[in-house]
Amino acid sequence: MSAGMVWFGEPDYRALEVGDVVLGDKAVAPLCKPGAAGWYALLCAPQRERQAEAWLAARGVYAFHPVTVRRSRQRGRVREYHRRYLPGYVFARFAGVPVAHRVLTSPFLFGALCRRDGEWGVLGPKRLRALHEMRIREERQEQERRARKKAPAAARRVRAGDTALFRAGPFAGLQCEVVELLADGGARVQLELFGRPTPATASPDDLVAPSSGAA
Repeated sequence: MSAGMVWFGEPDYRALEVGDVVLGDKAVAPLCKPGAAGWYALLCAPQRERQAEAWLAARGVYAFHPVTVRRSRQRGRVREYHRRYLPGYVFARFAGVPVAHRVLTSPFLFGALCRRDGEWGVLGPKRLRALHEMRIREERQEQERRARKKAPAAARRVRAGDTALFRAGPFAGLQCEVVELLADGGARVQLELFGRPTPATASPDDLVAPSSGAA
């Protein structure tokens, strides 16, 4: 299917592409019941964050997943990479209390971060605001990374297996474990987010060993 098509009613969300328009079916049952509005972290099938957002949007629920942009020059050409910052998560704002079994009829969603009692947990606004504004801050952070690369970096280099601190980005000040250094210059890490171990990706320039102190 070519991008730019319009879907009426219930589309095949696995076939959606960038630029498609989904017109929701008014007969679809609402995904929430009356109550306080709140943000929830939904668990998403791998590589299906964008389709999950479209599925939720068709039912009146705003959702996003944080993406960072990296640029590299290869053979004289600049290439742009979009990296999911928290793969497998979609953050959704419901106007009321979500009805779990209706939300989970999505072919892309299979759960949510829960409280100890098993109920879906409402997320605090501080970290979510930082995640949501990542794209806005990306250009400024990229300039900061370039400036740091010009300074001696030996004291803050991290390796797989190290414990490190985020010195920049939405998780600044949080501790993580470096799981793997990636070939494209990124790092796969694990940190505690919303009360549970959570995999994430980061730039090694955003990390610093605790012993060297965070800038």
